[in-house]
Amino acid sequence: MQYQRPNVLILYTDQQRLDTLRCMGNPLAVSPNLDQLAQEGVRFSNYYVQNPICMPSRMSFLTGRYCASLGIGTNGIPFPEDAAALHTLVKPYGYHTAQLGKLHFDPHSRRDHRNPTSDYGFDTFILSDEPGCYDDAYTKWVEMVAPEQLPHVRTALPPEAEGMGLPNYSDTPRNTHEPYLFAADEQLSHTAFVASETCRFLEGIGDRPFLAIAGFYAPHPPINPPPRFVELFDPQQFPLPVRGPDEAPVPELAGFGAEEYRQMIAYYHALAAHVDDQIGRILQTLEQSGLSGRTLVIFTSDHGEFLGDHGRIQKGMPGFDCVTNVPLIMRFPGRLPQNRLIDSLVEGVDIVPTILEFCGVQIPEFVQGKSLKSLLEGQVQEHKESALIEFFQPFGRDRSATLKTARFTYHCAADGREALFDRDVDRHEIKDVAADPTYQEALGELRKLLIQRLQQAAFSARFKTAEY
Repeated sequence: MQYQRPNVLILYTDQQRLDTLRCMGNPLAVSPNLDQLAQEGVRFSNYYVQNPICMPSRMSFLTGRYCASLGIGTNGIPFPEDAAALHTLVKPYGYHTAQLGKLHFDPHSRRDHRNPTSDYGFDTFILSDEPGCYDDAYTKWVEMVAPEQLPHVRTALPPEAEGMGLPNYSDTPRNTHEPYLFAADEQLSHTAFVASETCRFLEGIGDRPFLAIAGFYAPHPPINPPPRFVELFDPQQFPLPVRGPDEAPVPELAGFGAEEYRQMIAYYHALAAHVDDQIGRILQTLEQSGLSGRTLVIFTSDHGEFLGDHGRIQKGMPGFDCVTNVPLIMRFPGRLPQNRLIDSLVEGVDIVPTILEFCGVQIPEFVQGKSLKSLLEGQVQEHKESALIEFFQPFGRDRSATLKTARFTYHCAADGREALFDRDVDRHEIKDVAADPTYQEALGELRKLLIQRLQQAAFSARFKTAEY
């Protein structure tokens, strides 16, 4: 019997909220291409990442392992040499593997991006972890196609890179709360660079099965959308961020009024709309290359963005929905249903085993996630009782964890302080009911469940080779 393993294309953004997609219920969002992808496939309303920080979330997502198992709970720690990521698991089956754009397996604030880094075993490896602040693949691409516009795509070095002796090409800000317009032509943005390299890859891959990751940096700050996308939004239509009475704004938001908040939110949505526009280019190229019918397409993000909610910007613990409940869309023509919404709880670690099962590859024992294939095909209606979110510094310092169930958010901080939110009546997670007597039974059950989840997550990935 002749057969061909399916292709896999992962469209992976950074710091993208669920409410940036119209297909997820926000009528103000502008996301026609991702809405169409959802119309042709399956979208999830309760998909949670394992960490609200870039590096540990990405490593967990691409290995199918929890942060505790990897021993990585925060940024700044290189990808473990003995961990197996998705692309290494499919390569023996004839897959050409490609990483295009942001990967963030290696700390990038304290290295010189002019120097090559590990390719982590990818066959095609075009790396650019940040837009405009280094001499990397992105800025060299701009220099090649439009050298006169190179100064307009530059941004300042991250503060953490100061003192490295790297050239600082710009004083353009990089923060969520300082939105501005992208100064170069829109086809020269980092988002357009990732899309261009992905399209070039798809046009040249031929008939060999592939696994490709298009790693977009946006809508991570700097929030600098091209002007055309800003014009799609009226800031006055956006609701103001939600903040509890005891949640004081962070210093960056001090003095912010309604106008400043709404401009920040509108520019963020405009940047997400630009990502959607460029994803449309990729999906069109996939179709024109005759690859759509045998390609599993997955769109998701590594975590969300506070965007003023809870008085904060960017990301971090506790694992509120705005930073951990992110988009997930999957399309596989002829294999998955169309226009289906799944409300069951699913986790980032579930993606690797799902892909492996669709590709006809055995799921290794060390993969901790649970394949979504039966859920996607309608054989089962429920998937998991809870989702686990972790954060910790090296050697277990500052460890905290959040547990999500269909109804509750339970958080236990490093100092033992607890918080409980009933999302059935408080969808913005504003009112902490941990001390409410009527919730004590639920609180006890969630404590026990969190202990069980942490025990399961923290297993050693070492194989036992003998009795003693």
